[in-house]
Amino acid sequence: MQIEVVFRNLTPSDPLKNYALKRFQKIERMVDDENAKLLVTLSMESNRPRADLLLSGQNLNFAASEKNDDMYAAIDLCNDRIGQQLRKASERRSQINRETVVDALGDNA
Repeated sequence: MQIEVVFRNLTPSDPLKNYALKRFQKIERMVDDENAKLLVTLSMESNRPRADLLLSGQNLNFAASEKNDDMYAAIDLCNDRIGQQLRKASERRSQINRETVVDALGDNA
């Protein structure tokens, strides 16, 4: 998975970029698609830090956006939100698979 960090209306800083890359390694482990791309946009809007995430790939299309007084907290909140979306999608897929298997077994019996 590719992770790209973009700064908008904000001076780029290596500690902030490294923190974002470190936090999103968990998301990277949750996504099986090697061609997936995570675009992280860190910006200032109305003197308030904002973090936007866009995760895209094959069968992937997730987004999260958070504003907070601290950029690091905004990154953490976005990370939690994307993780929650991925877990929910995974549970939905496994539930559909379970129902399909039960239906197939019920038809043959």
